[in-house]
Amino acid sequence: MVELPPDLARLGDDLAAAARRSAAARARRHRFTVAASVGAIAFAVLTPGALGPAQREVTFAGAAARVAPPGCDQPRGARFTMAACERPKILDRPAAWPTYS
Repeated sequence: MVELPPDLARLGDDLAAAARRSAAARARRHRFTVAASVGAIAFAVLTPGALGPAQREVTFAGAAARVAPPGCDQPRGARFTMAACERPKILDRPAAWPTYS
């Protein structure tokens, strides 16, 4: 085999080293891209759908009228009622205004 002059041999070695560095950099970018993609997909899958308050107030149409205001719950055996918790009494006209005959 023919020996190359030292300048050409060194040039060939430099070109081969540059090609190896370029391939290594491309492989690092590829690995980083794959890792970032997998991380983003994992984040999207594992993140809860609705980021909001942990306790939600759920009310139904008929349930709102039957719920007592806070503080008006009666303990077992209680025989008293707070004035603020009483239901308003609806008085009809004949009972409210006695008629004199």
